[in-house]
Amino acid sequence: MMKRGLIAGTLLLAGLAAAVLVRTLQMSYEPSGVNPVEPPRVDEAAAVDRLSAAVQIPTVSYQDSSDMNHEAFEGFVDFMERSYPRIHGRLERERVGRNGYTLLYRWAGRDTTQDPVMLMGHYDVVPVEEGTRQEWEHAPFGGERTNGYLWGRGTLDDKSGTLSAFEAVEYLLGTGYQPEQTVYLAAHHDEEIGGRRGAAEVAKLLKERDESLDFVVDEGMPVAEEILQGIESPLAMIGVAEKGSLTLRLEVVREGGHASMPPRQTAIGELASAVHELKENPMPAQFGDLLQRTFEPISAELPFVYRMGLSNLWLFGPLIKRRLAQVPHTNAAMRTTIAPTIFRAGMKTNVLPAHAEATINFRIHPQDSVEAVVDHVRSTIDNPTVEVHRLDGAREASFVSDLDKQAYQQLKRSIWETFGEIPVAPSMFVAATDSRHFHDLTRDIYRFRPIRARPSDRTRLHGTDERIRIDNYLEMIHFQIRLLRNTTS
Repeated sequence: MMKRGLIAGTLLLAGLAAAVLVRTLQMSYEPSGVNPVEPPRVDEAAAVDRLSAAVQIPTVSYQDSSDMNHEAFEGFVDFMERSYPRIHGRLERERVGRNGYTLLYRWAGRDTTQDPVMLMGHYDVVPVEEGTRQEWEHAPFGGERTNGYLWGRGTLDDKSGTLSAFEAVEYLLGTGYQPEQTVYLAAHHDEEIGGRRGAAEVAKLLKERDESLDFVVDEGMPVAEEILQGIESPLAMIGVAEKGSLTLRLEVVREGGHASMPPRQTAIGELASAVHELKENPMPAQFGDLLQRTFEPISAELPFVYRMGLSNLWLFGPLIKRRLAQVPHTNAAMRTTIAPTIFRAGMKTNVLPAHAEATINFRIHPQDSVEAVVDHVRSTIDNPTVEVHRLDGAREASFVSDLDKQAYQQLKRSIWETFGEIPVAPSMFVAATDSRHFHDLTRDIYRFRPIRARPSDRTRLHGTDERIRIDNYLEMIHFQIRLLRNTTS
């Protein structure tokens, strides 16, 4: 009997191993079969000159609107008129918002029965952190060109993305091209402070006109290089979903007193315990369909052990989730994250504060909701002494855009025609873009910028020494031309 059981167990293990091996070997990524397209003959020097000039205009968004440099923003509007004469001569333009700094263009298509498409970007930038100007290798608003790079605020976020779309439209107008679908082109002026007076006003305007959009392409994820050890090919990542956001304030009020006679629990201690409980008990991670499809395009280049795990989630799912949860960007793609950002308590070293509060920011995964996060916080803390206050500005996560939609397939095609046969993967975009204001106008929003980015470039975004490779900027223009031709012909 024991021998038969041993044989049966051995056969079961052998069958299990065979199933795992077969599924691993079957995990592959089919080549696209799309060939690169010869770049168009644009005036490359003039295009780079225009981006350099745009960087030199300090269109900085400050949280305090009284700090706004109106002369710079009005100067940027004038710069656009001078730089793109065909666009301003042949497209309808509206200045949107209280100051009219957001620019909306309409390029009429031949077929008015189809929903328009929207290409958008922003031209405002974040401030240079106080005391860091001397750390810049080149002036942050100098627009200098050195060693194959163009340096300055906006080269990555997002003047290069915005201007590359305008360069593409200006070029296509010069060839006599007219889109089949109507194209909206938008340059927003306040994305860095939430877009309420720019993108939100554009969305409101289109909604009032009963407009719906076929799809939107906005800033987003890059062409990532050296993203994983052992992966030599660049990976183009398209953000097809965007996290929501919620900020909560936790508050504890207790009797104060002298620090020489502390009670068993203080306001600070109670608050710290609540935050600790939230950090130790995050909302559940999900290795769902989207994350699986993120890994599919690079599966063939992964080491065998990783391919084995990803192709056999029925067996290795918990192990894979634990491993991915250890890496910040993959952890953020799997779950709603928690980030304590502000603590306030105490005023004197020998006084027990009677009041303590903590501000916590949550980035909400599409699997969750604002209410679900609030419920999770209350049940996890499970302490009536800790008051939970919801701050203004909460927003739900976006829809997951349609990966089978023709526009998404043509977006991938445009990437291959520009960059060659590289993997293209849908992904979760964990930050926020102006596109969040357009959820009522379309379910299909693709967050992508064809910027070649390496891990070392992360600190340049909103940081010191922001720059872009000049040849990469020319690739961006090429991509935008291919995108317009492929999606509007």
